[in-house]
Amino acid sequence: MVELREGIGSCTMRSVLAVLLGAAVWWLGLSAATADTPKELLQSCEAVISTAGQAEGDTVDIPAAGLSCWYYVSAIQNMSVLVGERGERLLGICPPPDSTIMDYVRIFVQYAHRHKMKANGNPAALALLGLAEAFPCRGRKGQ
Repeated sequence: MVELREGIGSCTMRSVLAVLLGAAVWWLGLSAATADTPKELLQSCEAVISTAGQAEGDTVDIPAAGLSCWYYVSAIQNMSVLVGERGERLLGICPPPDSTIMDYVRIFVQYAHRHKMKANGNPAALALLGLAEAFPCRGRKGQ
Protein backbone atom coordinates (compact mmCIF):
# COMPACT_ATOMS: atom_id res chain seq x y z
CA MET A 1 0.00 0.00 0.00
CA VAL A 2 1.37 3.43 -0.88
CA GLU A 3 1.20 5.89 1.96
CA LEU A 4 1.83 9.60 1.51
CA ARG A 5 3.83 11.25 4.30
CA GLU A 6 3.39 14.84 5.41
CA GLY A 7 5.87 17.54 4.50
CA ILE A 8 8.19 17.82 1.52
CA GLY A 9 8.13 14.06 0.87
CA SER A 10 4.36 14.21 0.59
CA CYS A 11 4.49 16.92 -2.04
CA THR A 12 7.14 15.01 -3.98
CA MET A 13 5.17 11.76 -3.76
CA ARG A 14 2.03 13.50 -5.02
CA SER A 15 3.98 14.93 -7.93
CA VAL A 16 5.42 11.54 -8.81
CA LEU A 17 1.96 9.94 -8.60
CA ALA A 18 0.47 12.69 -10.78
CA VAL A 19 3.17 12.19 -13.42
CA LEU A 20 2.72 8.41 -13.35
CA LEU A 21 -1.06 8.74 -13.62
CA GLY A 22 -0.71 11.20 -16.49
CA ALA A 23 1.68 8.85 -18.27
CA ALA A 24 -0.69 5.92 -17.80
CA VAL A 25 -3.64 7.91 -19.14
CA TRP A 26 -1.55 9.08 -22.10
CA TRP A 27 -0.39 5.53 -22.83
CA LEU A 28 -3.92 4.15 -22.63
CA GLY A 29 -5.08 7.00 -24.85
CA LEU A 30 -2.75 5.74 -27.57
CA SER A 31 -4.56 2.42 -27.63
CA ALA A 32 -7.24 1.90 -30.24
CA ALA A 33 -9.43 0.46 -27.50
CA THR A 34 -10.79 3.48 -25.64
CA ALA A 35 -14.18 4.24 -24.19
CA ASP A 36 -15.17 7.86 -24.63
CA THR A 37 -18.62 7.60 -23.04
CA PRO A 38 -20.19 5.60 -20.21
CA LYS A 39 -22.27 3.76 -22.81
CA GLU A 40 -19.13 2.64 -24.65
CA LEU A 41 -17.53 1.53 -21.38
CA LEU A 42 -20.68 -0.40 -20.47
CA GLN A 43 -20.70 -2.15 -23.87
CA SER A 44 -17.05 -3.03 -23.45
CA CYS A 45 -17.62 -4.42 -19.94
CA GLU A 46 -20.60 -6.43 -21.14
CA ALA A 47 -18.29 -7.99 -23.75
CA VAL A 48 -15.88 -9.00 -20.96
CA ILE A 49 -18.67 -10.55 -18.90
CA SER A 50 -20.10 -12.44 -21.85
CA THR A 51 -16.76 -14.15 -22.52
CA ALA A 52 -15.81 -14.66 -18.86
CA GLY A 53 -18.46 -17.34 -18.40
CA GLN A 54 -16.97 -19.28 -21.31
CA ALA A 55 -13.39 -19.35 -20.00
CA GLU A 56 -11.97 -22.36 -18.19
CA GLY A 57 -10.64 -22.16 -14.64
CA ASP A 58 -9.35 -18.82 -13.40
CA THR A 59 -8.50 -17.49 -16.84
CA VAL A 60 -10.45 -14.78 -18.63
CA ASP A 61 -10.21 -14.29 -22.36
CA ILE A 62 -10.70 -10.61 -23.07
CA PRO A 63 -12.20 -9.92 -26.50
CA ALA A 64 -11.01 -6.87 -28.43
CA ALA A 65 -14.34 -5.19 -27.65
CA GLY A 66 -13.63 -5.66 -23.91
CA LEU A 67 -10.17 -4.09 -23.80
CA SER A 68 -11.40 -0.59 -22.92
CA CYS A 69 -13.25 -1.95 -19.93
CA TRP A 70 -10.33 -4.09 -18.83
CA TYR A 71 -7.93 -1.11 -19.01
CA TYR A 72 -10.25 1.25 -17.11
CA VAL A 73 -11.07 -1.25 -14.41
CA SER A 74 -7.46 -2.44 -14.03
CA ALA A 75 -6.31 1.15 -13.51
CA ILE A 76 -9.04 1.77 -10.96
CA GLN A 77 -8.21 -1.44 -9.10
CA ASN A 78 -4.50 -0.56 -9.03
CA MET A 79 -5.21 2.94 -7.73
CA SER A 80 -7.82 1.85 -5.19
CA VAL A 81 -5.11 1.01 -2.65
CA LEU A 82 -3.60 4.52 -2.60
CA VAL A 83 -4.06 6.42 0.65
CA GLY A 84 -3.62 10.08 1.52
CA GLU A 85 -1.74 11.81 4.33
CA ARG A 86 -4.49 11.09 6.86
CA GLY A 87 -4.90 7.46 5.84
CA GLU A 88 -8.02 7.98 3.71
CA ARG A 89 -8.40 6.16 0.41
CA LEU A 90 -7.77 8.57 -2.45
CA LEU A 91 -10.46 7.05 -4.70
CA GLY A 92 -12.96 6.67 -1.85
CA ILE A 93 -13.39 2.93 -2.33
CA CYS A 94 -12.36 0.16 0.07
CA PRO A 95 -12.59 -3.20 -1.69
CA PRO A 96 -11.73 -6.41 0.14
CA PRO A 97 -8.16 -7.59 -0.49
CA ASP A 98 -9.36 -10.61 -2.47
CA SER A 99 -11.48 -8.59 -4.94
CA THR A 100 -10.70 -9.20 -8.60
CA ILE A 101 -10.94 -7.15 -11.75
CA MET A 102 -13.94 -9.28 -12.72
CA ASP A 103 -15.63 -8.25 -9.45
CA TYR A 104 -15.09 -4.61 -10.42
CA VAL A 105 -16.41 -5.21 -13.95
CA ARG A 106 -19.57 -6.92 -12.68
CA ILE A 107 -20.19 -4.16 -10.13
CA PHE A 108 -19.86 -1.47 -12.81
CA VAL A 109 -22.25 -3.25 -15.18
CA GLN A 110 -24.84 -3.80 -12.43
CA TYR A 111 -24.55 -0.18 -11.30
CA ALA A 112 -24.86 1.15 -14.85
CA HIS A 113 -28.00 -0.93 -15.48
CA ARG A 114 -29.59 0.06 -12.15
CA HIS A 115 -28.99 3.76 -12.73
CA LYS A 116 -29.89 3.94 -16.42
CA MET A 117 -26.68 5.81 -17.02
CA LYS A 118 -26.34 8.78 -19.32
CA ALA A 119 -24.83 8.31 -22.76
CA ASN A 120 -22.39 11.19 -22.16
CA GLY A 121 -20.06 11.98 -19.30
CA ASN A 122 -16.91 10.57 -17.78
CA PRO A 123 -16.93 6.76 -17.87
CA ALA A 124 -14.26 6.40 -15.16
CA ALA A 125 -16.25 8.65 -12.81
CA LEU A 126 -19.33 6.50 -13.32
CA ALA A 127 -17.31 3.37 -12.59
CA LEU A 128 -16.02 4.95 -9.37
CA LEU A 129 -19.55 5.80 -8.24
CA GLY A 130 -20.60 2.18 -8.60
CA LEU A 131 -17.50 0.91 -6.83
CA ALA A 132 -17.88 3.42 -3.99
CA GLU A 133 -21.42 2.15 -3.47
CA ALA A 134 -20.25 -1.48 -3.47
CA PHE A 135 -17.07 -0.92 -1.44
CA PRO A 136 -17.76 1.91 1.05
CA CYS A 137 -15.00 3.11 3.34
CA ARG A 138 -17.13 3.94 6.37
CA GLY A 139 -14.79 3.98 9.34
CA ARG A 140 -12.02 2.23 7.41
CA LYS A 141 -8.87 4.27 7.00
CA GLY A 142 -6.34 2.87 4.57
CA GLN A 143 -7.83 -0.60 4.62
